[in-house]
Amino acid sequence: MEAVRGLGIANLMVIHRLSDLLTAGDAGSQGRALAEGLLADCSTRIIYRQETDQIQAAATLLGLTAVETGAISHLTRGRGLWRVAGRSFVVQHLLHPTEKSLFDTDSRMH
Repeated sequence: MEAVRGLGIANLMVIHRLSDLLTAGDAGSQGRALAEGLLADCSTRIIYRQETDQIQAAATLLGLTAVETGAISHLTRGRGLWRVAGRSFVVQHLLHPTEKSLFDTDSRMH
C-alpha cells in the first residue's frame, strides 16, 4: 500500500453485491481470504441502497452499525452512505448533464 501512496494513485474496488465476495471460496480458503483482504484495505467506502436480501451480508462484511444498516436500506437514488475515517455521512450525489449522458445506464436498458 505504501508504494501506491508514493506514486500518488488510488485503488478502487466496485462491487454490485457485497455477498458476491462470499462466492470467492469456502470460509477459510485462500480465495475468500484474498477477497476479504481487498475489502479490508478499502478505507473509504461508499454504499448505495441495498436490496432487502443483501442488507445483512453488507452489514456484516462492512461492520456497519445498526443506524448505518437502517440507512442503507432506505437510501434514495443518488444518495450514498460514505464511511470515511470511522465516520459516516449520507451524501447526495449530483451529476453534471454531461456526466449524466455518459453514465446513465438505465436509458441503455430500454
